[in-house]
Amino acid sequence: MLVKVQVWDLAVRVFHWSQVVLLAALWYTGNEGLMAQHQLLAYTLAALLIARICWGFYGSVTARFSHFAASPLAAVRYLRNPKPVLGHNPAGGYMIFALLSLLSVQILSGLATFDNSYISDGPLVRHLAEDWVSLASKIHKLNIDLILICVAVHILAAIWHSIRHDNVIGAMVTGRSKASATAKAPSLRASWSYFALVAVLLTVFYLWQGEMLLKFI
Repeated sequence: MLVKVQVWDLAVRVFHWSQVVLLAALWYTGNEGLMAQHQLLAYTLAALLIARICWGFYGSVTARFSHFAASPLAAVRYLRNPKPVLGHNPAGGYMIFALLSLLSVQILSGLATFDNSYISDGPLVRHLAEDWVSLASKIHKLNIDLILICVAVHILAAIWHSIRHDNVIGAMVTGRSKASATAKAPSLRASWSYFALVAVLLTVFYLWQGEMLLKFI
């Protein structure tokens, strides 16, 4: 008999769906040259991302990197024989690591990206050598394509898995997933410390750059 168990905490779910909104908004503002809005959104993403990385070490069991880190062989075996898993499956774990890494690269390179205007330049441009700024700018433009490719693969895999095996999309909305009545529900932590850390980081970014950027909106 299958029962519903709580698998995802609020921190993981908010982080997950905020990425959908923020990445779409960042892509749009970047293409439209709305650089003040683009940078404000980027700092919001940075706050959520840094807090999520921290949550991956001390948060709920299913949010911890140690829970879904797996060997390449385990990931291949899972792809050959997919089945419902309480948390990220071995193959999905590699996608999570890839996306977190690419998002980190995108934010760091954005801080040093040059775009021929004061408001468009990253805040680190004036502190770095021209060669480093040029490299960061190239990485920033290339890396977003890699992110979008990974996101597309991730979405297609989630849809396929939800149709064929387990509704992982619904689980990321409600936090609950089907499991055997004898399965042990994962231990989840209250998410308040995640959101407190996000608030602290947003305050730091606002004091550093946000107040200035708001003047250009």
